[in-house]
Amino acid sequence: MKLEKYNYRFAVLCALFTMVFVGMEAFGQLRRAQAAPSAKQEKNNIKIERMPPPNKTAMIRTPEFNARVQNTMPPVTRKPREWALFEVKYSTSATWTDELTFNYYVMTQGKDDKGDEIFNFYTTTVRYIDIPKGDHMSCVAIAPSQIERYGAPVSLALEIIDKEGEVADRKSESTIPFPNEEWWKDSTVLDNPKVKRREGLVDRSKTPFALINIDDYEVVQ
Repeated sequence: MKLEKYNYRFAVLCALFTMVFVGMEAFGQLRRAQAAPSAKQEKNNIKIERMPPPNKTAMIRTPEFNARVQNTMPPVTRKPREWALFEVKYSTSATWTDELTFNYYVMTQGKDDKGDEIFNFYTTTVRYIDIPKGDHMSCVAIAPSQIERYGAPVSLALEIIDKEGEVADRKSESTIPFPNEEWWKDSTVLDNPKVKRREGLVDRSKTPFALINIDDYEVVQ
């Protein structure tokens, strides 16, 4: 009888030990699974590979297209005009990137109606979606009339923002000195009386360059 009780207690203890061991092992596996990166959350390296200097190399003549259309009037403009075209090459390492937001900042230098030196600040946002892994292009531009009136570009900056709102990469180029590296956020620059805010920096889809190398660009949302 005593032996049967002993065996019963031993069996109960073994069962409890097994339950505790299994529970601890399951908990450990859960913690390791939580700590390990998920295959679906692959690291995405987003990088600005190349950005044009904001000088004469960014000035591009309006493209000419040959079309068999009979005009009712002869062309008004004989001389090709120049756009400020900012073409940026960037790369992504994830299989797919849901979306990226590109914040562009451009400063031009010219003269006002009185002949005094003036700086003009432009900004625009372009959002791309469904971006596959690899190299891509992004582009914004300023129209010829604004370049002729307000001057050519002297500074360019770009911030790429990911889906979570974090800065994935940033880069700036300038031919003039600034007190702060991130000049587009510096109130001493933007609030200077010689700096005027302008509209007119647009995505390439709103320019004559829209259909050139179109496969290099992702869908704009």
